[in-house]
Amino acid sequence: MRVLPNLLVFPWESMTENNCNTYVISGDKNILIDPGHYHLLPQLERKMRRDGLFFDDIDLVLATHPHPDHIEGAAAWNDKDCLIAAHLDAVEFMERYEKFWEDTTRRTLPVINFDFLLREGKLKVGEHTLRVIGTPGHCPGSVCFFWEEGKVLFSGDVIFFQSFGRFDLPGGDPLELFQSIEKLVQIDAEVLAPGHGPAIQGRGSVKQNFYIVLELFQQMVAEEVKRNGGSVKL
Repeated sequence: MRVLPNLLVFPWESMTENNCNTYVISGDKNILIDPGHYHLLPQLERKMRRDGLFFDDIDLVLATHPHPDHIEGAAAWNDKDCLIAAHLDAVEFMERYEKFWEDTTRRTLPVINFDFLLREGKLKVGEHTLRVIGTPGHCPGSVCFFWEEGKVLFSGDVIFFQSFGRFDLPGGDPLELFQSIEKLVQIDAEVLAPGHGPAIQGRGSVKQNFYIVLELFQQMVAEEVKRNGGSVKL
């Protein structure tokens, strides 16, 4: 589904199985962000074909973070004329917690052949410029991508529509997550494209969502402090 001239959105809408939203920035180079679970790729492929796009058309696959529901599908591009990349900390995290994820999902994770590793900064891909923003807290190696030409912020599992990512999985940290969300508030985005749930369009709506989420986060912490006694300051 094309929502901007160079942005295709393939939302995950099933209520019975978890997977992420996938996005494609199209142009002289096609960039796919978050391919999702490997075993669910046929559904993504069917959706892409309806928009005239094929897996072989993708030039770069990026992952916002190393959780299987976002990254494991990247293995489908191992043998294609395509580059695959994730943050350095994400790859290290996958190596440390591979057995945990396999025990949790009861599936063997596919091997992903990364062509290069990301660090914070700008990534130039053909006519597109992506700003890579380090956003830990949901898990190590979590990044968000700000597509400068389209003013679209791909937020992974850091922030959603009126909600934020969980931090109770291995490597999660509530303080880091809060700081990451505060960092993203400074981005002048006109579209928020999260890893799950609906996208938000309009600069004012994106900003308002950030403020709602930060307030919810603070309320959650205050309630937790009240229950346990003591004080925590974000």
